[in-house]
Amino acid sequence: MISFRTGGAGLPLRLAATVAVLAAAGTVGTATADEPTAAAGKTLVVMGDSFAANPACDGVLVKCDGNNDAAAHECLQRPTSWPVQLSALMGVAATDFENATCTNASIDSGPVTSTGQQVPGRDGYTLAQLAIKAAKNGAFGPRTKVVAIQLGANDEWPADSATTADAPAQLTCAFNLAQGCDADAVTQGRWPDLNSVTGAAYADRIRKVVDYVKYYAPNARITLVGYPELAPAGSTAWCLSALGVLHYVQPRGGAINEFWNRVDDAERDAAQQLSIDFVDARTPTAGHGLCAADPWLLGALDPQVNLVGLPFHPSPRGDTAVATEVYAHVAQTR
Repeated sequence: MISFRTGGAGLPLRLAATVAVLAAAGTVGTATADEPTAAAGKTLVVMGDSFAANPACDGVLVKCDGNNDAAAHECLQRPTSWPVQLSALMGVAATDFENATCTNASIDSGPVTSTGQQVPGRDGYTLAQLAIKAAKNGAFGPRTKVVAIQLGANDEWPADSATTADAPAQLTCAFNLAQGCDADAVTQGRWPDLNSVTGAAYADRIRKVVDYVKYYAPNARITLVGYPELAPAGSTAWCLSALGVLHYVQPRGGAINEFWNRVDDAERDAAQQLSIDFVDARTPTAGHGLCAADPWLLGALDPQVNLVGLPFHPSPRGDTAVATEVYAHVAQTR
């Protein structure tokens, strides 16, 4: 459980409301702070996982643990990440931009299931916790114009299971040469249940946070941002380059690719159900997936693109494509 403490004695009304409203959306810990005035809000707020933060670390050459600072909780962010590029396109000053993006963040998947089963690696912020973190910094208010969310890839599907499709699980499944990572991986419990990734499920899992943002940032355009293309629809191959010269291909990677397609569809449907916006990041990155001749996704220790970076996460060019697409969608809110 993550505890947010600032040393004050009483809960301010806005933060108390945040905790009360969002507690049911995920484990939120405890929070205390001095009594502030009502927040005016920041122009741009982004909450997301490593695809949004896209930190300059790879877990090998550079650790992704906040430089051993427990308080950082893996909230490292690359200057070329799409949220940072979006803030520049919008002309938003750093003080008017809340970048609540952290590696390993999820919608609501905690480290322990309701039955007490430990889930290795599930120790990142949840969406509710990211919202509380942002609220403490005065992010939500009448001045807030855009609230963008990119989450879902690190979650258990179905909710409260112990099977994730996060980066370690994806690499484990993709590099399983004996069994592959196709439909059998789902039936064998090595990969999430693809049928559980639906718009209705996604909407239910983010609803309380969305309702909170709508209430406290009534002028904000709330936007779900999809993930970039990792593979074309229907593709069964999954690829990863290493050191700029090696090229690994998993021909039985259909379950991985289908998962990303399902998440994209779920976000689109959830946005419609919740009356918020959706930005398709697959279209501007189409043809530049992992197996493409010109991938806009990072390999492993690739000196030709970024020596340090999380595998299969966006390259700077991929981030630019996503930032440009989001900006085109929200530009009229300036």
